[in-house]
Amino acid sequence: MIGLAVAMLVAGRILGVTELFGLAAAAAAVVGFGVTRVRSPRLRVALSAEIAPPVLSVGDQATLELSVENTGTVPTPTGRLQLVPTGGGDGPLVEVPRLVPGERATVSLRLPTGRRGRHEVAGFDAVLVDGLGTARRSLTRVGTSRYGVRPLAEPLSGAVPSGGGGTDLETTRSSADRLRSGASLLRPYLPGDDLRRIHWPTTARIGDLMVREGGDRERDVSTGVTVVLAQRYIPPEGDGGADSFEEAVSIAASLLTAACSEGPFRLVVVGGPDTGEAAGPRHLDTALETLTDVTGRAVRPGDEGRVPTLPKGALDERVVLFVGACPEVALMATLFGAAPEHLIPASSALVVVAAGAAESGLELVSRRYLSVSVRLGGSLEELWESGETAAVRL
Repeated sequence: MIGLAVAMLVAGRILGVTELFGLAAAAAAVVGFGVTRVRSPRLRVALSAEIAPPVLSVGDQATLELSVENTGTVPTPTGRLQLVPTGGGDGPLVEVPRLVPGERATVSLRLPTGRRGRHEVAGFDAVLVDGLGTARRSLTRVGTSRYGVRPLAEPLSGAVPSGGGGTDLETTRSSADRLRSGASLLRPYLPGDDLRRIHWPTTARIGDLMVREGGDRERDVSTGVTVVLAQRYIPPEGDGGADSFEEAVSIAASLLTAACSEGPFRLVVVGGPDTGEAAGPRHLDTALETLTDVTGRAVRPGDEGRVPTLPKGALDERVVLFVGACPEVALMATLFGAAPEHLIPASSALVVVAAGAAESGLELVSRRYLSVSVRLGGSLEELWESGETAAVRL
């Protein structure tokens, strides 16, 4: 409009047409009127943003709720108060309805949750425009909103496959039961034994002095579960490598969710964080937030890249579930630096889960070692509860 006013002023001067001077003055007056309209000091608004729900998993419905409140002394003009993306970025333009002083309006915008990880939503400005669109003023703004999408956790009946022996493992039973079964790490006290090696909890249970063979003499046997996730993955032939890694992360989340209802558990990301051992929903939240940030790196069989050493305390006397993304269980050594059965002590039981395999199935490798292949798009629960596992004992 200003450019038009200047052009008509110049044309009127050159051509000597008086009406052009009048049109130039009118165009300048429109701009002046618009600036005056948007600079009303009595119109003030407050703007806030909130992600709902605050905790998200892949596929959940989520919204960004923008709340606009009239904090001024006059009503907001209809159609002239707008919410626009900060900096002119991608996003909708929302017209706010008329709000009297103290009134609030909420606008809900759908958020994408199809991909695990951390995401950002551009900020929004609350702007006031005049009726002709010649002037605008930013009243307030809300900054970038960030949200995390957790991996999808499939409901499982237990952290160990059905019939997998999780409740029958000698290493997950009480010290007294293990003593009676003949598979205990405890033995009766003999004259000359160091009194500091007496295991007092078991002694109190069975009434005789018992000495612990190795380990922490004051610690009772743990019944915990450790989930070990490889950050490396072996891409299958063709596409789908990243999908297989996402499947592995989802499987780890499913196992941790099932383990939460069974006792203490732990997540170890090879080459990444270790949540430590704890129990309860709060520790599960910590583990799932850890999985939200995990990123994978593609490797090939025979890759000589160094794999960090696993913490021994996370593998001793417990059920250990190694989860990795590779076409077959035999290639798991590439992800962990050695075959999983060679990494755990004799006191533990092992389940190895290969995500992204060509076919799904279970295979008994040894008394302590069960391999599980999960085909992309299949149900982990169906595999966990299939009849194939009925005779399997770790």
